[in-house]
Amino acid sequence: MNPPSALTAPKTPVLRVDTQPVGLSLPTARFYYMDSMRSVLMMLGVVLHGALIYSSGDHWIVSDSHKSEFFNLLGSTIHAFRMPTFFIIAGFFSMMGLRKYGANTFAKLRLLRILPPLFFTALLINTVELYFRTTVIQQQPMSFTHFLIYELPQAWTSGAWVSHLWFLLTLLQFFAVGIALFALSRSFSDTGRLNRFLAPLRKNCYFLLLLPLTDLVWSIADKLVPELSHGTHFHGLFNAEDFIVFLPYFLLGLWLFRDRALQQEFHAIARWEWFALALSIVSQYVEANAHGMNAESVLRIYSASLTCALSSHICYVLFYRFMNRNSQFFRYLSDASYSIYLFHHLCVIVFGYLLLSASIAIGYKFLAVEIATLTVTLAIHHFLILKFKPLRFMFNGKWS
Repeated sequence: MNPPSALTAPKTPVLRVDTQPVGLSLPTARFYYMDSMRSVLMMLGVVLHGALIYSSGDHWIVSDSHKSEFFNLLGSTIHAFRMPTFFIIAGFFSMMGLRKYGANTFAKLRLLRILPPLFFTALLINTVELYFRTTVIQQQPMSFTHFLIYELPQAWTSGAWVSHLWFLLTLLQFFAVGIALFALSRSFSDTGRLNRFLAPLRKNCYFLLLLPLTDLVWSIADKLVPELSHGTHFHGLFNAEDFIVFLPYFLLGLWLFRDRALQQEFHAIARWEWFALALSIVSQYVEANAHGMNAESVLRIYSASLTCALSSHICYVLFYRFMNRNSQFFRYLSDASYSIYLFHHLCVIVFGYLLLSASIAIGYKFLAVEIATLTVTLAIHHFLILKFKPLRFMFNGKWS
């Protein structure tokens, strides 16, 4: 008998797809809490990048001379759960699409949804961002023509063009993994042995304790093969660290959609998770200065990664518990989230730079950057992307 959970969501119908033949249409299901989660997580991306301007941590693209530990803590907190949760959602909907459409149609739909926005944002928006960073922030005056001819090709060769688009590139790689696993799963009809193996891991979500192992693998690989961590590879198209660290969360999303028993476990937070989260945070603080290949460093890496795994699960359950209802507001924000994601990075950099010399408290600067960025990106989505089909295709991957 499972121990009671500290937070248990009310029982709701779970989408059952195990007996649905591929190629037939599945019943339309709307996961309202995922709409809310996706929109809020995207808003937090704006908050995260705005906080980096005033954080006492590492120097960002734009960095104010006045800094605060508060913004460092804010950024670290958001970073802990935001991207892992995003990739869980991506894996969940990927398996839904694979079961509904089959691998070929799914691949075509995903490529159409990602490649045009990736291409046009890199070509247009990120080019403007690179020009602004080179001529204004780095104070290297040059004409735009000179920049296009001499500077931009080097930026593309080195991978500097990627910026925040790393997420779309990583998604494309994960979609390829999902398609391969989907094709392999159809070759195996007897899953009884696999289910018996997964049962103890599924119970109370104990598998979360295994997710940090990929971070340890990456850390060891980074020490043995240092060139792996030297930025991106293949002109920015592949980042080994992003792929290795976030792949388990995408795989978890795939598994979550397929496994009804896992859904029931994943929709509640077991009590052990709260204690493990507190312990992992304390361990990070105690071993903050541990480096190298030793037990203290391993504990620090494992604790930091476990914090991300547990935080993403808690985030998921909270939205499932409290936001699982139809909301036109969050459905609109969910639809606008793609546009916000594509355009916000440039906006945060420009507005942050314009406020560097303002003689006001950094808290007010931060609020001004956030409000201006959200206003501009939402206006771009509402008045341009939704109104003009070519722009909708270029920056949302949709024609209708």
